[in-house]
Amino acid sequence: MKRKLCLALILIGIVLLGAAGGLAVYNVSEDSRAGKESERVLDEVVEAITLNAAEVTPAPAMPQPSFTEVVPEMETVVNEDSTYIGIIEIPSLGVTLPVQADWSYSKLKIAPCRYAGSYYTDDLVICAHNYGSHFNGLRWVDMGEDVYFTTASGVTYHYVIDNRETLDPDENDRLVDPEGDWDLTLFTCYIGGATRCVIRCQRVKNAA
Repeated sequence: MKRKLCLALILIGIVLLGAAGGLAVYNVSEDSRAGKESERVLDEVVEAITLNAAEVTPAPAMPQPSFTEVVPEMETVVNEDSTYIGIIEIPSLGVTLPVQADWSYSKLKIAPCRYAGSYYTDDLVICAHNYGSHFNGLRWVDMGEDVYFTTASGVTYHYVIDNRETLDPDENDRLVDPEGDWDLTLFTCYIGGATRCVIRCQRVKNAA
């Protein structure tokens, strides 16, 4: 009886190890696929932004509008079936990625997405998967590091990382900064998806 139990436990262990190995292989494969896909899209978005910048004079960075002002729509470029508002760059992580205009789980498999807000109103929120080629490095990034966002019309906004916090999945209302203390928020899930890594940034009040 004891021998049968030991054999059963060994078999269960082998099955679990196989499942874990399969999951690891899948995750690595997904990370690699996402990196290649976002790199391919990035080249096309950069080309479109360059053409936009050559054709029109980009509007200057705008201050927070008052209630009487009309907030302009963010400029976009279209690539295949997706619409992009610009490019996010985090030099310390070696990350340069296109940002889609809205989000869905399928879109997150390609590139980061706008979750809420706008660069015009200094409340832009961008989300991405924790792929190594996307936002996984947010959990290690240092305070004071630079972040750049280049719009679809070629204006570059400069931000500085100011805070990192951990939020639960049911704290979606806190992803959009309710107090208006930060001008840009980046977030991704920690491994396992139980919590989220949230990075808050202040904008350097000049557009390049």
